[in-house]
Amino acid sequence: MKTLVKGCLLGILVLVVGCAPDFSESQEEVVDETQPEDADQQSAIIPSHRVSDEEYQVLLPYQLSESRGVTTNQIANRLDIRALENDLRRHSTDVFDPENHFFQEGQHIGSSELFSWLERESDDSDLGLNPSVDYDEDSPTDEAIEEERDNPRYLSHILEQNYLTRTDDDTVHLSGISLGIAMKSNYRFQTEVGGPYYYEDISEEEMLSEANEIVDEVMSRIRDKDGLADVPVMIAVYREAARDGLVPGNMVAKTTVEAGSQSVDDWEAIDEQYVLFPSSTARDVDPDLSATIEDFKNDVADYFPNYVGTIGEGFYEEDQLQSLTLEIPIEFQGQAEVVGFTQYVYGLIMDSFQTHYALEVNIKSNDRQEALIFREAGDEEATIHIFDR
Repeated sequence: MKTLVKGCLLGILVLVVGCAPDFSESQEEVVDETQPEDADQQSAIIPSHRVSDEEYQVLLPYQLSESRGVTTNQIANRLDIRALENDLRRHSTDVFDPENHFFQEGQHIGSSELFSWLERESDDSDLGLNPSVDYDEDSPTDEAIEEERDNPRYLSHILEQNYLTRTDDDTVHLSGISLGIAMKSNYRFQTEVGGPYYYEDISEEEMLSEANEIVDEVMSRIRDKDGLADVPVMIAVYREAARDGLVPGNMVAKTTVEAGSQSVDDWEAIDEQYVLFPSSTARDVDPDLSATIEDFKNDVADYFPNYVGTIGEGFYEEDQLQSLTLEIPIEFQGQAEVVGFTQYVYGLIMDSFQTHYALEVNIKSNDRQEALIFREAGDEEATIHIFDR
């Protein structure tokens, strides 16, 4: 069996960087014109290499978002936090070409401003984008519950991403904005502090209707900001998973508002989803892969008594599997056992899983990463990395 050993993950790269040679001379320096007008002009470094053709280069030093931290306070499922950011950036590549655009976290919607947008509309604040409710602390509980059910807080978060381009005079300027509109699929609420929680499901149709109204108002506010009147804006609506979901939600629609325009003309439906393996959904969506993973689990269980199961996450676009991630938790007694197990799993992968989708297998022990096996879509061979203890 031919085994390739490489360390291509970011976590591995971090370890290597400390002892890497200085390539700073091959990097380029530009002037960042995206800073506020009253701020001193700052220079930025363009890294000399890209991770892949599909990924944006990021200017250094890295600029944190003006609303950093709001996401974790507003979105309940951490898997949604990751997917919202990554999937918004992925869909942005269809509008802002990574070949000539640089990525920057959002710089135009601040934290306090964003928090006010995420509130309910009320007499105290007309900035809230969630619907108002008509009850107070003296209202009967049944009346309060009905008001909450009829007027959920649909909007959880608005994620801003900026896309910059370089000019001939070695400056970079804002050329595009992407906005991720995170909407709830299920609303959890209380009618009094310390009281019980209630839940209300939100249909996708109802969610999209509310998102359309929210986006109209958001675009009006974006266009009123200094320097943003003539910047193209890509907007994607993200439907969150359940609070306790084991896979993220998904993007459901997107649109692009051209420079100088404020109105949304048409939405493009997005057909993609994350699927948990094993699950009834997986058996309906992809029965063949479900059977393959079940056979894989049984083969591993026959060979290693400490094996407890495999959890998988498949990502589908238009019903076609694009990537599959498997996590194998197992108790190891020593490094030799890790090596032997990894070799065995590698063989099963080569024999069992097709090559038209990307595959990643994480082997863990007590939440510690022990080994990684990965293969890009279309590759015949997988790559192995075994982590030193």
